[in-house]
Amino acid sequence: MKQRRYPWVFRIAAALLLASVVAGQWWQRQPAGEFSLAMLTIIAAHCPAAVDEHNGRISVADSARALDRWGYARLIELVRHDGRDRCRRQG
Repeated sequence: MKQRRYPWVFRIAAALLLASVVAGQWWQRQPAGEFSLAMLTIIAAHCPAAVDEHNGRISVADSARALDRWGYARLIELVRHDGRDRCRRQG
């Protein structure tokens, strides 16, 4: 059985996928800019439990995680009507 090579479109797609993974890993570790810091301030005002306390540098990944936690807390509050406030900081 003759082994066939993958078409060019699949090779290009694999290369782009690998490049985006490498670039994404680099980008997530960068310090947060003005927009990310403003977004963290808004999230902290609406849902303090979604924002982690940081003493040092805040990265782009930190702001993305806070946005995910805020969205998850709001979604769960809409779905479950058990009276718990998931945005209130515990402890």
